[in-house]
Amino acid sequence: MEKTEYRSPYGQIEVEVRAGKLVRVQLRLPEEEHGGARGQTEASQRTAPFIEALGRYFQGRGAAVPAEALDLSGVGAFRRRVYEALLKVPFGEVVTYAELAARVGARRGARAVGQAVGANPLPIFVPCHRVVAANAGLGGFSAGLSWKVNLLTHEGWTVKEGRLVGKTAGKEGPKTCVYAGSFDPPTNGHMYMIEKGADLFERLVVAVGVNPNKSYTFPLRARLEMLGECTSVLGNVEVDSFEGQFLAHYAHSKGAGYILRGIRSDEDYRFEHAMRNVNEDLEPGITTVFLIPPRQICEVSSSFVKGLVGFNGWEQVVKPYVPEPVYKRLLVSKIRWPEQTAGPEGGTD
Repeated sequence: MEKTEYRSPYGQIEVEVRAGKLVRVQLRLPEEEHGGARGQTEASQRTAPFIEALGRYFQGRGAAVPAEALDLSGVGAFRRRVYEALLKVPFGEVVTYAELAARVGARRGARAVGQAVGANPLPIFVPCHRVVAANAGLGGFSAGLSWKVNLLTHEGWTVKEGRLVGKTAGKEGPKTCVYAGSFDPPTNGHMYMIEKGADLFERLVVAVGVNPNKSYTFPLRARLEMLGECTSVLGNVEVDSFEGQFLAHYAHSKGAGYILRGIRSDEDYRFEHAMRNVNEDLEPGITTVFLIPPRQICEVSSSFVKGLVGFNGWEQVVKPYVPEPVYKRLLVSKIRWPEQTAGPEGGTD
């Protein structure tokens, strides 16, 4: 068990990590801090991802970490559904107890939802502060209403006399974009899109889409790990995954106003043009942004890379096309794809 304290603008936050997963978050008011002193302890390798996420949150970019990094093993099935639904409430938005109950299939379970929210062991990461009463009253908060007021104000809300009265003038959430793909494995073509997306937007969510009808070379966890390693130096990039959702709906759930897509060929253009129209029908408020990679990597795709692996001397041939963490993974994976041939992949990469 490892603990680290983070100094936030509103008080100390202690995170507790076990076996690489976040198991507890404690919020303290300034007057509760020992000796009145406020400090920040040095993060360990295991606590660092969560401390960095808190840093992003208090910079206005949300505190998202992969869902599998949150330890919810000690909660019952109903509370787990409530917490999983809360993870989909974007930065700067709120949901009522009744709406949250409906989302978890318990339309008359607002009271039970309130109890689950009050017992949340991972505040901020599981954003229970975004749950309010139907009359815009704040409801309760396990760490005290001062924390709830501060967190809602931080996310752009005006609170008066214990009620939300609207968004703070001129204060909006960060400009968020989602870049999705299978990333099986990530390539330098993907990294071009990610790096450009990180430059263009305040917050970029790189999302691994999971299609249950499709088989993958690398399991989901491996793809998330590779993307995490490849994007570790990009402070405004989050890595996530989604399954069973349309991309437009997933982007909306992340508070994104944009979807980023790459075009490498005429075939890509026809596919992406059609998908752009479908996404606009599904979520009219979301804009699709297209980028064309430079010619030296325009043909690079996951299928292209996998089609090169296995031939004599493939190691040096493949190396220019993938990031270093992916190259190292390929060297030790002992995976071969003899049935595949080298060549670019159509707009499904």
